[in-house]
Amino acid sequence: MKNKIKTGVELKEEEKKIEIKEILLAENYVSPEDMAKAEKYAKDNQVSITDYLFNEEILTKDLFIVFKRDERAVMIATDNPSQTGMLETLVQIFPKQKIILSYSLAEDIEESFVHYRKTLETRFGKIIQEEGKVIPQIIDEIIQDSLIFNASDIHFEPQSEEVLIRFRIDGVLQEVGRIPKNYYENMINRIKVQANLRTDEHFSSQDGAIHFEKGESVADIRVSIVPILDGEKVVMRILSKYVRGFNLSNLGLSAGNEKILTDAASKPFGMILVVGPTGSGKTTTLYSLIRILNKPQVNIATIEDPAEYKIKGINQIQVNKETNLTFSDGLRSIVRQDPDIILVGEIRDNETVEIAVNAALTGHLLLSYST
Repeated sequence: MKNKIKTGVELKEEEKKIEIKEILLAENYVSPEDMAKAEKYAKDNQVSITDYLFNEEILTKDLFIVFKRDERAVMIATDNPSQTGMLETLVQIFPKQKIILSYSLAEDIEESFVHYRKTLETRFGKIIQEEGKVIPQIIDEIIQDSLIFNASDIHFEPQSEEVLIRFRIDGVLQEVGRIPKNYYENMINRIKVQANLRTDEHFSSQDGAIHFEKGESVADIRVSIVPILDGEKVVMRILSKYVRGFNLSNLGLSAGNEKILTDAASKPFGMILVVGPTGSGKTTTLYSLIRILNKPQVNIATIEDPAEYKIKGINQIQVNKETNLTFSDGLRSIVRQDPDIILVGEIRDNETVEIAVNAALTGHLLLSYST
């Protein structure tokens, strides 16, 4: 049977105050008749791949996925139905079935790949059997998984015979795998080298940073290592590229709460305090707010420990215990430099509280967070 191609479209829009079709009609980009035809076409041909149970082949190279299949036809979701060579590949894979192509957003297809990733332990076993660069590959697999699952932290927790690996996802720690203890010392040493830490220090805490880049996976990683009874525990804070692009609109705030926050941020002075448990998005929320407030006519200064995201146009100060640059000392210095907006990474002591409150009452907008 000759393969036939049927194109489809997915119009997936997040809830907005004004629908896109209203803007298109108001600006005369399309006529009401054309809009009616487009809506009918979309209704007849739209596909949401998240509605299906994924149990078929995935071809990640060309970013398309088989999301439904029977004896007569196979339905393919792709972000580029006209990509060169894709049809030929599909014909080879499904020579006896009609191929139906439907459009879907790239991020929806990529998100679906999570369902197909083998467990970390399965991949660890394969890496070890191949006897290649075992340690670098294992670490890369762990970091890439953390980026796929949008984890905020990776925990390496040594136990008596194995090492537990957990991700913090949406504020909740989840076990994702275990590795034999005999590989852990070499893993620790590699992480220390990448983070510019001492490899001969095993009995005191160390902090460093790693820039991870592999293919399209890019992240800045903050590394903390502390000694515990069964070895050295490592926690990696993932500062991934997707977080850098966050703004208030895509943080998940309701329209009402977003308005409350933006109205408060438009005040000439006062304090906005973001509270919540570890990994709940306090820092991300404040940085999203800072991006809105960051304008050429505004002087913004921060005091942080650590400064997680570097933002152009903002004066960021890193707390430094070795030089006695504390939150209170740094905040006191910032106030003397005529800032309009101040971000305090964390209010930890009474002295910092007093300076922060006084700054908020005397013509400064002060942002901070607390657990």
